[in-house]
Formats: sequence, C-alpha cells, structure tokens
Amino acid sequence: MNDQQNISATHMQIDNYAVGENSSNVVNNYLASPSQASVSFPNLPNQVLEALSIAKKFLARQKETHEITITKNEVKVNGKLIYVNYEACKICKNQHGNLTCPKCQRKICSNCITKRSRAQQCLRCKGSEKIKDKLNSEFENKIERLLRMGNEDRTQEVILVEIENLGGKNLEELIEVVKGLEKKGDKLNRQISLAYFYIGKVFYERMEDFFSESDLDGKEKLRKILGSFKHAKDLDFGGEKMSIREIKEKLGVDDSKVSRFFGLTSKVYLTYQVFDSAEEQIRKAEHILSSVWLRDLSQEKFIDFLGKLEQRKEEELVKE
Repeated sequence: MNDQQNISATHMQIDNYAVGENSSNVVNNYLASPSQASVSFPNLPNQVLEALSIAKKFLARQKETHEITITKNEVKVNGKLIYVNYEACKICKNQHGNLTCPKCQRKICSNCITKRSRAQQCLRCKGSEKIKDKLNSEFENKIERLLRMGNEDRTQEVILVEIENLGGKNLEELIEVVKGLEKKGDKLNRQISLAYFYIGKVFYERMEDFFSESDLDGKEKLRKILGSFKHAKDLDFGGEKMSIREIKEKLGVDDSKVSRFFGLTSKVYLTYQVFDSAEEQIRKAEHILSSVWLRDLSQEKFIDFLGKLEQRKEEELVKE
C-alpha cells in the first residue's frame, strides 16, 4: 500500500468515527504506535478522542487552512483565544448560558433574563410567577365568595328528590339521590354538591382506612388519597360493600368518568369539611365551586387551594 492509500485509509477511519462508527476500537485507531509513544504521552479517554476526531473532520471540510491549538490553559483558533466552557442557554438554546437564575439555578443567557425587575430571574420563572399570582388571585376570590354567607337557603324549594338528612343515607341511597337530581351536563348545583359531599366522605374515609398503616399526615396524606383511584378499583365502599364497577353501573357512566367522579366527590368533601356545617355552607354560601374548576385543578394546586382556605378560615375564627 503506497503513502496516498495510507492517508486515504486514515481519513476514512476518522470520518467513520466522527459519524458514530468504530466506537468500540477508538483507542486502537488513534493511539500512536509503541515506537512513536513517549513517556509523557497521556492516556486519552474515548470522549477526548471523539472530540479531536470531530474537530479534525470539521477542519478538513473548510476551504481555507485553519489551526486549532489546545493547551492546558487555553484554546486558540488561528492564534485567537476562544471561550470553550460553553453551555447552551436552558431557555433559548441559542446563546451561551453565562448567567445563573437565582431562583431555579438554570444556566441562561443575557437575552433570557429579566431586565427591569428588582429581583433578577429568568423569563421562565417570571412567567411562572405571573401564573402563580393570577392563580392566587383566583383562589382569594373564590375563597372570599365561599366564606360569604347569605340568610336564605339557596337550594331549590321544590326538587324532584328529597335531599334532607343525606348524612344518614348509605352510599347506595346517595347514588340514587344523584341519579334522580336534575343535572345540566357535569355542572354542580347546590343539591348535587350536597350529595357529592357525603359520597366523597364515604370514599375518603374508606381510602383513609386503607392507608392507615402508611403513617401519612398532612399534604402527603392528601396526595396519597386523591391519587388513589387505582387502589380504590379493587376495594368496596359503604355498608352495601359496593365496588367501583357496581357504582359505575348504577350511575350509567364509563370507566374514565368513574375515576373523575371519585376525584371530584373527594375534592368536594375536602373543600367543605373545613367548615363547621358543610350542609349550611353549601346551602347558603354566596358561591359554590364548579365541577369543571375542581376537576381541572391539578392535585398540587388543589392542595394549595385547600391550604389557603383553611388558613383563611382560621383567620376568620381569630377575628371572632
């Protein structure tokens, strides 16, 4: 094999490695022969060899001749010092992330940091802060109207199904109540909210008993129970020992809606159990929570809402 063939073969090896081939024998391809090696020759790891191969291929494709010089302290291209500790901005991905967001610790560029705010932060944190402020404002508004009571009972005076003494009914009777109530889509009215409160109570207490050995408390306990439908499917509920499937059949809904029903009733119960009299609160409060709002509220946001509601309720008690 002549010199020209040797050069071509070497270039082929470099090109193959640069595109991901021959990765298993990198060291064999690139280390110098024993006769060429010196005592001070470093043992190059594969990652370094890969980087050198890519740089070599890049230079080979350029029309003009360029030189890259790498030492322990610096890197130069054609004699010009360049910055090599490059880490792409975590937001735009286009610029070097030479700044760090003090809130989330993301590496960001100067284009993706707030310019006029007192506390510097990345644009993503600023956006999240706006969303959080908007949600907190929404929480405050709903809590205010939930706490504000009227004198009159706002449930309908004439309804098709008796909703008195729901606390004394078993789960099967409560489901019959829900089936008999006049419903407009998935919307919660006060009668349905009352029934859902007691159904949610049955569900919650059953799951509370199921997880009793887990020694959970506070938010962890709420998270576990609110996300427990996969466990609830294998349990029975109420004095009639009804399974989720039987509940589904009685309500005439599909499986996906049963899981939503389980979550929604649990949220209704957790919301109104904060009050001394849940029934009175549902009947007379200026505002009741809608099913769509409760259902679409993520688990973490609902727990946050519940915490704010309990805090506000305690503040009201202190004032009294």
